[in-house]
Amino acid sequence: MMRWVTFIWSLCLVLTVVRSEPIDYNIRGTIKPGWEFVQDLFRDNFVQDQDLGASVAAYHQGSLAFKLGGGWFDQSRTKPYNTDTLQLVFSTSKGLVAAAVALAVQRGILDYSALVTRYWPEYGQNGKENTTVADIMSHRAGLPDTSEPFEQFLNWTAMIHTLEQMAPSWSPGSAHSYHAWTYGWLAGELIRRVDPKKRSLGQFIEEEISNPISLEFFIGLPVNLEYRVSPLEFSENSKQNINESVIAIVDSFNDPRTHRAEIPAGNGIATACQIYGPGAQYKKINEQIEKSYDEYDNDEIKMLYAFSAENRKSSEFDWNLNYGCGFNAFNFKVLNSQNNKRRK
Repeated sequence: MMRWVTFIWSLCLVLTVVRSEPIDYNIRGTIKPGWEFVQDLFRDNFVQDQDLGASVAAYHQGSLAFKLGGGWFDQSRTKPYNTDTLQLVFSTSKGLVAAAVALAVQRGILDYSALVTRYWPEYGQNGKENTTVADIMSHRAGLPDTSEPFEQFLNWTAMIHTLEQMAPSWSPGSAHSYHAWTYGWLAGELIRRVDPKKRSLGQFIEEEISNPISLEFFIGLPVNLEYRVSPLEFSENSKQNINESVIAIVDSFNDPRTHRAEIPAGNGIATACQIYGPGAQYKKINEQIEKSYDEYDNDEIKMLYAFSAENRKSSEFDWNLNYGCGFNAFNFKVLNSQNNKRRK
């Protein structure tokens, strides 16, 4: 009897020791003094929210404050998710699309106030004749969605033809609604039409923005980098509560064909450190525009954030969506009192 008591006590002691050791979750990266609280918050994603893998990075006053990766690359849990892991960043892609258009405007080959038909005559059909470039870039073009199947999203020519034939949902410029997918094709076709080399938007961004500033961001992923892309995964719990059609769409985003295609509004692929450092990266982009070392000291960059009074209310959301020609400014509190305490 005494032996069993000793054995059970020893087993409990071992289990207690094992449980008391914090789980690592493969969290690696760099972090500046004063930002350590972010690592605790990042770990909570794995402990509380059961994230599989993730990365986070931010710049503060022009320099990297933290860059962290953690968890697993995929459900096999054999490869860590690290700061070099590539990931679909969805609508974050629109920021680079807008920067590409701003670059074209600065070079004098595109004008925000000009009619789209000046560069793209076929677009002027079925009530879209008076659409301006600014209308497209500020989500006021009247083509917020499309009923085309996802398979057609992979075919640039087919999508452009569809958009040319469509009638707007409102008079262009008179209202606003988020152009979730159409934004990229509309802006991208403008770039293709005015670029002297007739490059696709993905090629234009790669050669004119990404390469000069060593930005690892892709719209149209090279085949040789596919192995670095972490797939989108549902947790087992969430998968039980999600419609099968949604699961099918997510599976489509894991298809290498989708990664290679150019769907500029939503299939950009990048690392967290590369794309979530706008203060540093957009300053570099602005320097590439060659007008000023002050990241907000040129008209094209200002137009990215400018908005008009009639543009403040969305037609579909009760938000103040202050859209300019590519970006919007929200007013909200970033940290609640609990997080403020943690930071201190």
